[in-house]
Amino acid sequence: MLFPSAACPDPDAEMLLNEYLDGELDLGREPDLFSHLATCGGCRRQFEAMLAFRLAVRQEPLAVPPALDQRVLARLDETRRLTIRRPNRRADRAPLAGALRRRVPVSVALAVTVLAVFIAAMLPTNAPAPASADSVRLARVTLSDGPLYVIEHDVTVEADREAAPEDG
Repeated sequence: MLFPSAACPDPDAEMLLNEYLDGELDLGREPDLFSHLATCGGCRRQFEAMLAFRLAVRQEPLAVPPALDQRVLARLDETRRLTIRRPNRRADRAPLAGALRRRVPVSVALAVTVLAVFIAAMLPTNAPAPASADSVRLARVTLSDGPLYVIEHDVTVEADREAAPEDG
């Protein structure tokens, strides 16, 4: 029930009441609803309250006189005029300070960039030296049973047995 203080023994009463107010109640069920409303005071009070609410909602809105509109708009204009922020004249009085504030971050960024380039130039490079013809050694190897492992400084080569190279 919408009003918990109105205890009703009929569990279908609220459903019938809502269907009637929504215009969805079958004509054959209306006598059941009205006979229940005649005997149950709680449901009758609920029905009257819901009808009063629906009638209040359907009423025409109140007409606002034009003079009230003008007074409200005049007060809004006055409030807006009083709350407008005045421009900040401090920046106009100190143009040099404003220019310095804009230039300091640029100079700091430039100094950081120059420092980073200098540090990068001073770091040692770990790039391997290019291989010259003198540093490459070739060796002829005849494969026997099993794989061949050639291990040089920093180089490991693995080869499976295929065939012995032909002398040519």
